[in-house]
Amino acid sequence: MAVLARRFIPLLVTSAFLISFAGCGSSGDGGSGSDDSGSGTAGSGSTEQVKVFSTEGEQFDPVKKEVPAENAPEAATKALLEVPAERTYIPQGTEVKDVQVTGDGEATVNLSDDFLGDIPADPAKRTRRENEAVEGRVAQVTYTLTSLKTVNHVKVKSGGLTIASNKDRQDFQEPKKEPPLPGKGEQYGTRDSGGIQLQQKLADLKYLPQSGVDGVVGYQTQQAVMAFQSVEGLTRDGVAGPMTKAALATARTPQPSAKRPKRLMEVRIGKGILLLVRGGRTVRVVHVSAGGPGTETPTGRYQVFRKELQSWSVPFSTWLPYASYFNNGIAFHEYPDVPPYPASHGCVRVPAPEAPMVYRFARMGTTVVVRS
Repeated sequence: MAVLARRFIPLLVTSAFLISFAGCGSSGDGGSGSDDSGSGTAGSGSTEQVKVFSTEGEQFDPVKKEVPAENAPEAATKALLEVPAERTYIPQGTEVKDVQVTGDGEATVNLSDDFLGDIPADPAKRTRRENEAVEGRVAQVTYTLTSLKTVNHVKVKSGGLTIASNKDRQDFQEPKKEPPLPGKGEQYGTRDSGGIQLQQKLADLKYLPQSGVDGVVGYQTQQAVMAFQSVEGLTRDGVAGPMTKAALATARTPQPSAKRPKRLMEVRIGKGILLLVRGGRTVRVVHVSAGGPGTETPTGRYQVFRKELQSWSVPFSTWLPYASYFNNGIAFHEYPDVPPYPASHGCVRVPAPEAPMVYRFARMGTTVVVRS
């Protein structure tokens, strides 16, 4: 608890919100063998309570439901598959073939091949994002089924193929020791004769901090160039070619669409940029990547309500450094891969060199405006 207290910045919120968001920490939320249920005896008309683990960004957001006790595991799985597309990692159209529970509490969940979709069954043949997608889907099934009294661990099948075996909540638990915070990303680069001039122009337009003007054209400069190219309608390749340099000569700093309050953070999903605004004026422009297809970041107006230097994502069993949450389980956080298109699971990825600065800017209560 001392570790959690050290890195968690509290905010007074309503008790109702706390209940709806409890899945973000999720190990103790109605765990395996819970007696938090409806009628205790299976029979005609009796029910059992299940927690259906829907998602928000890269965290869980469980919802309690009553299901028929006589076939609770299958009914719970069906309830999970009925979660709206924007609140689940599991593809729409996935069907339950059957669910069998053994005497030792292992539930074998047979799902249609839609569960995997186009993702290879062999983990070695998957991309990193594909492995994360499968991990998140299996976590949803595991947490939902183990909220029932009769289920301790889960085997998941898709199209007859075993995807995961003997999974329980311990497989997704936060490690006792936090890793060190990431550095500033890849520092390699080339010292270009025109590097200082390029970087100074980017800094003047707020795409780079002044400390980034060092003559070495590396990852931070590449990310700044991609942000600039996006704003100017150029191809986002991170290379300052002739067209990019010509545009730099006449460009102006992009200004926020939102005018109030004077201090805010404005995300433009399509452009892949984050504007940090103070006094009604843009003080920094940062290249970011929001939610990809199927896990789009919701547009709207929010406030930063929770901050953690290292935040544990239960569904994906990974740390999210420099996390500032603004919409349930959706946060700004550092990520090593920030491509020139929306690619996250709903959160807003921030490049490593900019992540500490964005974290400091995102004070508790800071307004966040997300636009398409």
